[in-house]
This record gives sequence, structure tokens and C-alpha cells, in this order.
Amino acid sequence: MEALTGFALLFGYASLRYLPVMVLPGMSPLAWAPLLVRVITMLAFAWLTLSALPDGYAMPRTGQPVALLLAAAGELMIGGIFGLAFLIPNAALHSSGWLMDMQAGLGAAALLNPASADTQESLLGHALMLAATVLFFSLDLHVLLFKGLVASTAIVPLGRMSHPIDAEAFFALLGSSFVVALMVVMPVVLGLFMVDVAVGYASRSMPQANVYFLALPLKVAVALGLLALSLAYAPALIGRLFVNAVNQVPQLLGAP
Repeated sequence: MEALTGFALLFGYASLRYLPVMVLPGMSPLAWAPLLVRVITMLAFAWLTLSALPDGYAMPRTGQPVALLLAAAGELMIGGIFGLAFLIPNAALHSSGWLMDMQAGLGAAALLNPASADTQESLLGHALMLAATVLFFSLDLHVLLFKGLVASTAIVPLGRMSHPIDAEAFFALLGSSFVVALMVVMPVVLGLFMVDVAVGYASRSMPQANVYFLALPLKVAVALGLLALSLAYAPALIGRLFVNAVNQVPQLLGAP
């Protein structure tokens, strides 16, 4: 009976570790799938993880409710750290899209996303996020993420999170992600800056012409044109963005 209870606890811990990456919409690359499919996938991965555990794997202690709750919270935290490897790059791309929207005059053309508590999203940022999701699966980065999640059971055993989260590695992940995301849109940002300089010079030369509003269609056309030209090297940068995020997860968990 005790062995069965320990196995059930391990299954619950494994499910909690997979929960953020496979079920939660913001952190999961499977957010497009129905909820039932995501839950079944999570349970299947948890079962396969337990099946692959070596003989003599340390069973969690029972009879200590506080320790069990802390262990469950630790598993959710580990899964959330892996979820950050998908969430932070997407957030960085979305912020870069907001920057392009503001420069191109598309700030008022925000998208209403009912799935995100009626929040508004950047037009170009949402397009970048959709492209990044396609590349995430096309480059098999989801396989890399799931392999890392399974391998984490060797670094941090189920129910036994003992390493504190490395704050320095977390801020390094934030910084590198936003820098690479800015590199993706840098040609558009620089091109729109040059257009703004030209429009400002024309406005000073011809103040009665109201050049700013006349140049808005030009700025939108320049933004879309430069973004289309930038797509030639964007896949490599977006792939690098996600790979760097996944590779920094072990440092976040305190691995050497």
C-alpha cells in the first residue's frame, strides 16, 4: 500500500512538473490545442516519465502534508521555469512588435484577444508571435524543450527541489531574449527612424502642409516592406532566441 501511495505521489509530481509547459496557455507551445488534448498529453508524459525511472528511485515521504504541499509547489515552479523558455521569447518578440507599431503609427490598431482576458495585442507583435510559434515547431524546438523537461528528473528528482532559483541566470535570460528580439526588428526600427527624420525635416520646411499625417501611409508601407525583407534572416534569429532560452533553464535550476 505504501509503494502504491508513493507511486501515486510521483505521478502527481510529474504531472505538476509538466502542467505549465503543456496546459497553461501563456507558457505552453500547445496552447492552440484543445484543453482535453493538452491534459491527456500531460498525463501521458507523466506516465512515460515514471516508466523510465530507474529501479530504486527515491520515493517521496508520506504523512507530512506541509512537506507534500511544498514539494507540489516546487514541481509547479520547475515546470514554470521551463515554461519561461517559451513565454519570455514570445514576450520579447511582442514587445519588439509594439515598438514597430508605435513607430509606424499602428499603435491604435491593436488586436483584441478574448483568450487573454480581453487584453489588446500589438498588430505586428502578434504576427511575429505567430511566426515564432510556427518556427518553434518547424525547427523541432518543442522536442528540445520536452527532452529537457524529461531530463530534469535526473537533475532535480521528483518532489525534491533543493536548489534555489538562480536570479542572475533569470535576468541573463531576460536580457538576452530582449536583445535578440530587438535584433529581429532592427532593420524596421532603423528604417522608420530615418523616415521620421525626413518627415521632421519636411515639417520644419513646410509647416503648413501637415506632413506628419500625410506621411503615415508611407511609414506603414515602409514598416511592412522592411519587415518582409527582414524575413530572410529572421528564422535564424528566432531559432537562436528559443535555443538560448532553453539552454539557460539548467542554470536557472541551479545546475552546474
